Amino acid sequence: MLLAGLCLIVFEGWIFWRVHRDLGTARLVGKTELSGGGILESGGIYARIRHPRYVGSFLAIVGACLLAGTAVTWTIAAIWLVLMRLAIALEESELRKRFGTRYEDYARAVPQFFPARSTPRRQ
Repeated sequence: MLLAGLCLIVFEGWIFWRVHRDLGTARLVGKTELSGGGILESGGIYARIRHPRYVGSFLAIVGACLLAGTAVTWTIAAIWLVLMRLAIALEESELRKRFGTRYEDYARAVPQFFPARSTPRRQ
């Protein structure tokens, strides 16, 4: 269990590195969106999965649960999963309003959580 937990945490680190590489610091922390700008990212890791940051953070939490092995950590993971799903629902609603059919097409082509086997066509 320890090795699996460590592997999940390391994998989350790789996902975060990919997201940072694809978005850059300003977009990663939401500065671009808060200033009224922003584009729909559909390249890099976002060509295979719509919510890599949420997936990565959840994998790290599961990794921590495997390392700690306590009921408290698993309870926190369950609560995080519910909160994550709510945040994703709000985020996707906002993205649909901002980008309309472009986001709808992207959402149909790219899965939320499990990577696609092939890269969707760019439009």
